Amino acid sequence: MVKLACRDYGFECDYVAEGEEGEVVDSFRDHMETEHGIEYSREAILQFVMRKQGP
Repeated sequence: MVKLACRDYGFECDYVAEGEEGEVVDSFRDHMETEHGIEYSREAILQFVMRKQGP
């Protein structure tokens, strides 16, 4: 289970994507583009996921 929240990346936004990695990456990426006007590649979002999981 993976979880990404806008607040964790400096946004005053309550959006949280939670679920399987692929679904979370696509959902978070779509949200960032439509709501915040920021286009991230899938690879960039995957980096967010990997950093959040830690070593």
